[in-house]
Amino acid sequence: MRKLTMDARADRRLSNGMLWLIGAAVLSVLIVSAGLMIDRQTALTERGRIEHGILDRLLRVQSDIETHLDQDINIALSLADDIADDGLLSPLEFNRTVNRLITDNPQLDSIRLAPLDDPARMAFTPKVTRDSRTISVDIPVPPVSWQSSTAWISLVVDIDAGRFFDHHGLLAEVDVPDHEGHDHTKVAIVMPSADGTDEVFGDETIFDDNPISTASVGGRLGYNLYGVPADGWDAAMNRLLPSRLLVLAGVIAMTSSVLLALFLLRERNLNIKRLRAREQRLVELSQRFQLALETSNIGIWEIDASTHALIWDSRSAGLHGLPNSLTDEEDRLADWFACLHADDIGRAEQFYFDSVVAATVDQWDISYRVPLSDDSFRYLRSVGARTSDGSITGIVCDVTTDTLVTQSLSRAKENSDIKNAELELALEELSSREHQLAEASQRLDLALGSYNCGTWEGDPVTKSAIWDERMHQLYGIPFSDKPVAEHVWLSRLHPDDRGEIQLATKRAVTLDHIINTTQRVVLQNGEIRYIRSVGQPHIGRDGKKKLIGIAFDVTADALLAEQLRNAKAEADMRNIELELAKNRIEFNALHDPLTSLANRRKLDLELDTLARNGNRQSSKFAILHLDLDRFKEINDTLGHAAGDAMLVHASRILMKHVPRGDLVARIGGDEFVVLARRQTSVDELATLANKIIDEMRQPLDFEGFDCRCGVSIGVAQSQGAAPDPRKVLINADIALYQAKEKGRNCYEFFTPDLQANIVAKKRMADDMLAGLDRDEFIVWYQPQFEASSMQLCGAEALIRWRHPDRGILASGNFLKVAEDLNVMARIDELVLQTALKDQMRWTALGMQVPRISVNVSSKRLHDDNLIDQLKGLSITPGSICFELVESIFLDDSDTFASENIERIKALGIDIEIDDFGTGHTSIVSLLKLKPKRLKIDRQLVMPVTVQPQERSLVRNIVEIARSLGIETVAEGVETHEHAGILRQLGCDYLQGYAFAKPLSFEDFTRFVDRLPQRKAS
Repeated sequence: MRKLTMDARADRRLSNGMLWLIGAAVLSVLIVSAGLMIDRQTALTERGRIEHGILDRLLRVQSDIETHLDQDINIALSLADDIADDGLLSPLEFNRTVNRLITDNPQLDSIRLAPLDDPARMAFTPKVTRDSRTISVDIPVPPVSWQSSTAWISLVVDIDAGRFFDHHGLLAEVDVPDHEGHDHTKVAIVMPSADGTDEVFGDETIFDDNPISTASVGGRLGYNLYGVPADGWDAAMNRLLPSRLLVLAGVIAMTSSVLLALFLLRERNLNIKRLRAREQRLVELSQRFQLALETSNIGIWEIDASTHALIWDSRSAGLHGLPNSLTDEEDRLADWFACLHADDIGRAEQFYFDSVVAATVDQWDISYRVPLSDDSFRYLRSVGARTSDGSITGIVCDVTTDTLVTQSLSRAKENSDIKNAELELALEELSSREHQLAEASQRLDLALGSYNCGTWEGDPVTKSAIWDERMHQLYGIPFSDKPVAEHVWLSRLHPDDRGEIQLATKRAVTLDHIINTTQRVVLQNGEIRYIRSVGQPHIGRDGKKKLIGIAFDVTADALLAEQLRNAKAEADMRNIELELAKNRIEFNALHDPLTSLANRRKLDLELDTLARNGNRQSSKFAILHLDLDRFKEINDTLGHAAGDAMLVHASRILMKHVPRGDLVARIGGDEFVVLARRQTSVDELATLANKIIDEMRQPLDFEGFDCRCGVSIGVAQSQGAAPDPRKVLINADIALYQAKEKGRNCYEFFTPDLQANIVAKKRMADDMLAGLDRDEFIVWYQPQFEASSMQLCGAEALIRWRHPDRGILASGNFLKVAEDLNVMARIDELVLQTALKDQMRWTALGMQVPRISVNVSSKRLHDDNLIDQLKGLSITPGSICFELVESIFLDDSDTFASENIERIKALGIDIEIDDFGTGHTSIVSLLKLKPKRLKIDRQLVMPVTVQPQERSLVRNIVEIARSLGIETVAEGVETHEHAGILRQLGCDYLQGYAFAKPLSFEDFTRFVDRLPQRKAS
């Protein structure tokens, strides 16, 4: 038997070994296949990279063709302008000019005058045609002086296509861009003809090697470009051998590693199998332990020895009526103290101090009460002990049932003792009661007679009753000593009461209940009398069940009760109306009438409540301050009804996303506040803010118009043991201000740095107002020069702050604060007056500063008194120039600013556009404004020495300005290389550190005085 077992084990091991070998073989095949795929993909990638480089070369050739063709067209246009401008041009001069152009430009074949083929063609508009290998540029020009006819003629410039491509080196072999082998590219150009023949320029052999091609789109000529590697595709692809050897080495290394890894994996699996068996045993034991805890509803807790933090599991939190911990290591000590009964807190704190802080007690055993929502208590017992590492671990269980049973037994024993004492007293009184019974019977009869109470005895079997004389009187029936039949009794009752009285009688007989009814009796004269009958079943000595009771007249009481019920119903109705009115008044007083959200007063009350609660226990909450973006534009364009609709839309979004229990309030026109009365994380608040911002981005349809309104949100969380809610609201407002500063339609959390920035801005604002009063603001000047002659042409006036503590401050350090303080108009006026005064001082010194440029803010431009103030100043036309930023005149509806600009021009003051190229100015805006100069922004000027794209952009700006009759000023000229390039691009004026930094009046005066010497040097 033992041998058979060993053979079976050996077979299993052999089988497992075969499986591992098969797996290794399959994996090796997969690795080899992956290597082949990598090699194929590498080849495809290399081919794609070479094709991309060739295509890039073709696109550059195409761009060069268009550029050089435009240059030749410009040569023809320049000659056409000379013909049009010189009415006395002689044939000799014309031929001399033509010969010079052909000599300087070898690609030109001939230049001639010919009759105009189409008299309707637009003057000086070039038309490019091609015939065979000749490109012709045809331009309509006026007749020349030696021509007798007055008809327009054509200036025809013939360009030899072959010499054109060779002269500009467009077909030369160049390196393929971004290719490590530095392959050359062969290029050929094919121009199709109308007769079906194609003209080929370049190496025609490339068409046999699968070339890359591209066609010209939108150009003056139609042609196709073809390109291939100079050595052919095979030579270009032969560089993959090293990479293939590298892939092969990687495959061999991976295969060896896989075989070794498979062997190690087999050993690892054996170890894992053993560990899993142990883990399964531990899991089973853990499940049994957890099942025992779940069944008995016992929670586990632990107090850390170092941090003194109390950590709960979910059952402990549930026993205390609190939510589960957010994290496994969350400290719940504050939650534990907060949920205890007020009378148990002191004892719990003392026990916690002795066991945890002082560590004088090693055993933890305490019972306490937890108040529930229905005003009852849950009794819990917490038991634990100190572990070897100093921590205290224990359990907590619900002992409410045991405690209540113990209390019930104690009360039952006390009640039993009281009952025994009462029983003894009752026995003592029993004898005296028997003596008093006879007297009581006589008194009862006397009382019944005096109250006119009748007695009756009913027999349920015979359906009859025996009445005394007073019973007959109550029902208005003549007295008889015979039993009264049931039908006689029922005939006297009101029809509506008969069924209910019969049912009550049957229940009393069947269920042995006491009968207590009030019925209406209709007398013979039609009068209604209310009779109350009280009785109960009684079994006589003969064993028969009877009903015995009394009846008495309660008509007065019934009528009074009816009146009281009516009065009570009316009073209840009025109380309900008063309560509704009170609730309505309170709701209106604490809620916004438009959105039905809480108002500022409601928010203040909630903040006061949080402040009071925070003094007793740790209070965690957060506040979100929201402000709608572009809300004023909706009110101004679509009216207040659209604004109200947007406010209601915003309130619905907030009520949709804000969790229940949190307060949403509208505290201003377009301001909202969300008060989260709970502990929230930063991620939760960020998620809530993102949801609100995303939904507010969606347009609201109002009477066919799409209303779009963003929202900016400031978020602040409470900090500390007893935070001040109003301080948290201020922090949220600070965060909202920062969100608006960052560009609106976003959210920002409050940080101490934000508060520090606000304090710094406030201090700077106070210093600025004081500095304006103390004349601390001065004007510096940066000179401007003509680009062609480098003569001083003017200066830009720049505001500076001579701060008593921080020294001279540039405008970038305080202009934003000045805009917030609304003192920009005052600063602009100060700069203008100072510039005029300094200009007069320079004139008195014999120095000429042709013009001074002064920055003008939007506030200043919208000033109603601006024109009157300028008229009162002595301004020489052309000596002062106002620099305006582009955003001032972007609004087409701002007619007031446009009118002021025209009035300023009429006063002889030039208009410049500052920082041109960084805003959104259109050509139409330039035509409307008609400025004197454009100042190209330094961001475009700085990179012209190294960036061809920016250089081309500056050239285009200069050409556009020149075509509109506008001068250009380049600012930010840092080096003389900048100056040379900008002068070549056609800029009229230059300004920058290459010539001088901003200077004070004294330094600027010395600079201008030494300017001739500096030029000479």
